[in-house]
Amino acid sequence: MSSTKIISEIIRIAVEPTFKLASPAFARLRATSVAEGGVREQYYGFPQGERRHLCWVIQWPQSGPLQTASFRDELKALDAKESPVSWLVPFDDASQPRRALVAHCAQLCTVPLKPGTDVHAPALAASLHKTYSDCYEAAGFTGGYWGPALASNNSESERELQVNWYYLGWETRAAHDAYAGTPLFWLELNNLAPYMEGGEAEYYTFTQQLD
Repeated sequence: MSSTKIISEIIRIAVEPTFKLASPAFARLRATSVAEGGVREQYYGFPQGERRHLCWVIQWPQSGPLQTASFRDELKALDAKESPVSWLVPFDDASQPRRALVAHCAQLCTVPLKPGTDVHAPALAASLHKTYSDCYEAAGFTGGYWGPALASNNSESERELQVNWYYLGWETRAAHDAYAGTPLFWLELNNLAPYMEGGEAEYYTFTQQLD
């Protein structure tokens, strides 16, 4: 697959307990993203062991439309609360997040920074990147990347935070958990703690769709 610049959209959709990944409405919406937005790569699935939401990752071409009105209306209708949330994360190379998204255990996690934080401060920028690159020292890490999210379509309070998304691939959840118990895991997180406001992590085994 050729490399291309993308904007990776992470969408969380509230679904009823009876919702199936084979839903015709969801299949039509995935087809719409291909037809209207030129998407060639997308991923979807539930959090491992749970069904709190459906996560859909769309790899939009950077030159493609992200806000087609008909697409957004259909997306809203698919959400049980009619209020899906999403984040947009640009990547210079589509292969960067792919290494995590195709992993058996795809971890999507955030490092939100307090409003007004200078992300270009050398020490902070180094810690943000090292939080990702240190994972290569962990057994069972399969690759991935990270990046800062653009302004989202979520609530005003969420937009005020500078959210960094980490796409991390693991052979198993146990491999991640073992790494999370090491001093190296906590080294940069402790350095970032004064600048952080919350943070979260979810784990998926995604279905990959290529078009």
